[in-house]
Amino acid sequence: MKVHEVLRGTGKNCNRQVDGLTAQVMNDHYAAISTDSHYRAPHSKHTARERADNFITEMEVFRILDTLRPTATGLDAIPAWFLRLGAPVFAASIAQLFNQSISNGVVPRQWKTAIITPVP
Repeated sequence: MKVHEVLRGTGKNCNRQVDGLTAQVMNDHYAAISTDSHYRAPHSKHTARERADNFITEMEVFRILDTLRPTATGLDAIPAWFLRLGAPVFAASIAQLFNQSISNGVVPRQWKTAIITPVP
């Protein structure tokens, strides 16, 4: 089965896992069939951190999630108790998202949304 058949779901058994199909194999495949000869990878923004030791660690995210106080839920409607309980599972993925945002120098638009209610 060819890579493009797996990705399009046109192969004989399109739902099966294909041995040897990795992100690098897919990247090489798409790089080989690219028609844009002038493509250049985007540059990191000047404000992006360049050293890995300045990034957010999984343990830092775990500690923050584990010590959340019970407050009203945010826009995601996820209660604090759920984040505390799932901290061991969520910490690595959340740290990766934060670090990707830092290295790209871009904050996702969804992270900039808030509902602010004035309290008299």
